[in-house]
Parts: sequence; C-alpha cells; structure tokens
Amino acid sequence: MNSFLLPKDLRAKDEHGNYGVWWHENNPGPLKKLPFISQFGSMKFSKVRIDDSMRPHLNDGIEIHYVNSGKYDWVIEGKEIELLPENLSVTAPWHENGSTSGIMDIGQINWIIIKPSEFSVNKVLELGNWSKLSKNFQQNLGEMIGDANNAVLEKAKSFKKYFDELRNELAYQEEGFEIKVQNILENLFIDLHRQLSNKIHKNQESDYFIEKLTHLLQSDLTKKWHIEDLASEFNMGKTKFTYEVKKLTGFPPNSFIISLKLEKAIELIKNNATITMAEIAFICGFSSLQHFTSTFSQRNGISPRKYQLQQQKKKK
Repeated sequence: MNSFLLPKDLRAKDEHGNYGVWWHENNPGPLKKLPFISQFGSMKFSKVRIDDSMRPHLNDGIEIHYVNSGKYDWVIEGKEIELLPENLSVTAPWHENGSTSGIMDIGQINWIIIKPSEFSVNKVLELGNWSKLSKNFQQNLGEMIGDANNAVLEKAKSFKKYFDELRNELAYQEEGFEIKVQNILENLFIDLHRQLSNKIHKNQESDYFIEKLTHLLQSDLTKKWHIEDLASEFNMGKTKFTYEVKKLTGFPPNSFIISLKLEKAIELIKNNATITMAEIAFICGFSSLQHFTSTFSQRNGISPRKYQLQQQKKKK
C-alpha cells in the first residue's frame, strides 16, 4: 500500500507499527452507504501479530483476499494452503477459511466481504439490486465460487488494481463514490469469472492428460517406454512433456511409470495370496526380481515379501 494515497488521518501507523484501513460492522465508516459490503480491509503489517478475527471462520458473504506481499498460512475447508504474493482467494458463505494460527505475518493483504441478497448451497448467487450483471452470469459465477477447489487463483496480479481503487474510493468518499465502488466490483467479478473459467478449463485438460497417459502406460507395463515416444503421443517435445508430467503428478516420467508398476504390484499382492514375487516382477515389467524388490522396498519402506505376509495376516 502506498500511504500517500490515503487521507492524512489514515497514514499514521498504529501501536503495532501497522497501517491501512479496516471497515467492518463495529466500524462501518463508508460502508454505511454500501450495505452489500460487510467488510473491507487493506492492511500493511510491519510486525508479526496475532489476530483472532483472522482464524478459520464462516461469514454471510463472498470473502475475497488478495496478497500484495508476505506469506500467509491459510486453510480453506480443511485444506492447508499458502497465500503468496499475487494470490487471490475467494470463498462462499459456507466455506470455512482463515489463518489456522491467527498469525498475520509481515506483509500486505487486502480483503472484502460482499453480502449477496441470495447465495447458499441450495440457492444460486444473486448479488442484489446494486449489480447490473445478468442472472445467468451471476449463477455461473456462484457455481464456480461454490466449489472450494476453485478457491485460490495464483498469479492474479490484475486484481491488485481493483483493491487499490476500492481502498481509495472508500477512503476519500468523493462525490459519487458509491457508484464508482459498484462499477469496480462488477469489473472485479467479470475478471474473476474469466479467470475461474480459465482455471477450470485448464484443470479439465490436465485431468484428461493424466488419464490418457495412465491408461496408455497401464495397457502394457512390460513395455520399455521411451520418453520421446510418449511425448509424441501428446504432440509434445520431450522437455515440455517431462515438465507437464512432473507438474501434474509430482514425478518425472520414468518415476511416474515406476509408481504405476508398484500400484499394480500392490494390487496383485492384495488380491492373490499365492502369487510369487518373481511373477509380480514379470507382470509389472521390472527387469528382474532384484530390481522389483529393491524398488518396492525403497518406495514403501518394506520388502514386497514382508508386505505380502502382512496382507495375509490381515485376512486371517
């Protein structure tokens, strides 16, 4: 936050060395004229502090956070995440979110809570009379916000301008600021709709990529797969293919292939009490029994034979 952009009475640091704005139910300020906004904050923390209001919570609106700087350990619907610079999080009223520790680290974070006239698990999003966005647009946006898997947008730098503009309009309250704020929020929601749609589309493409690759490899685990050949199946070069597989699975291609072989080995051990380790090694495409045993032991912390004995004991 650039302090010179704020009115003089908002530039001073508090007793904790922090400065910024925070309007809420007990300190509504300009929000008195904007009842559909229940909270707005834009704070720069120069010292680590505990803030119980930021612990995991529910609220009656759409809650949006944007990080300018710093790192915030966050949880959304039980899933731990890190909110990093240029990250944006957006949650529905039924999504519990916040800092597990309540610790607000050194950095700058912005947030707003917008209270729709309707929005619940069973009711589509209706922002209210203040918005001119179409009903279909609002419904689609609500469906995307309602899915917690879409809660975080990375590299969402374009949202910084919206929070800067909102902060300044609310701080100065010049003539017609209410209309300006409504326009800024509509533009924010349009941008949010586009970026969430793009994220969902990319996720679907990624799911298809991994499903196709997994099916291809599992069709013949005994085959000696070459990375160049696999890459050509997806019309990719070796470098891009390797990058995509590692990004989506956490493993380089060869390690991912080994993971699929070991998954098959575990399935065989669990479902066939009499199968030998040599048979499993052959079916799963390992070069030798020794290679299978050492790889299985390294990945699972136990030899395949001992794992088989454990499974047999469980069934008795």
